[in-house]
Amino acid sequence: MLSQLLAAAFTTATTQHVASSTPMKYQYDYSSLSCPSSSLSTLITPTYGQSGALFTVCSSITINAPPTTVRDVVIGFRSYHVWNSFVVSVSVPSNVTETPQDDYVGMPMVFTTSGLVKGFNTTSAEVLTNVDGEGVGADGKPYLLVSWRYNDKFFGVGARAEHPVVIVDLGDGSSWVLSYETYYLGLITPAIALLKSSLQEQFDAQSTNLKTYIENR
Repeated sequence: MLSQLLAAAFTTATTQHVASSTPMKYQYDYSSLSCPSSSLSTLITPTYGQSGALFTVCSSITINAPPTTVRDVVIGFRSYHVWNSFVVSVSVPSNVTETPQDDYVGMPMVFTTSGLVKGFNTTSAEVLTNVDGEGVGADGKPYLLVSWRYNDKFFGVGARAEHPVVIVDLGDGSSWVLSYETYYLGLITPAIALLKSSLQEQFDAQSTNLKTYIENR
């Protein structure tokens, strides 16, 4: 998730700019990605691509469950508090009575989390950017793609970031899951970079939480 600390800095904004409700189709092979080996490397995202990327936080893990099962938990936002150790809640619009069943591209969300700033709960406005992306990698393995982006309510001038989750079918009833967020040039992105270590800890914890929850249900 994007730096919830910075979301609080922009609470004076009043308008959210939501993406189109029509899912986009992507030509890039996201299954070819892996977590960067260098702090100077970044990963491409569906909305923003590679241009202007400053840094990426990333985690990957193998889960003993098929891709559709993993995807449904990842976008089952109403249940995040059940399995995610740092998400307090995720609020969604009133017309979304169940997630993932009622999810749609352009759906606004507000994540409330703990742990990023010691002693405080923080919030982050997000927009769902992909719910049904799929493809076949160069190795022939099919994969699913879901993603959401930070909404700073200033058209991305303050900060831009997107969080894709790539779920690769390993062919034996299990999935390889790559979860990452890339942060792009913005007025306050340098301040976000100061939280990179904390963000990385949360991404690592989230992957472990996801595996434990799915494999022990």
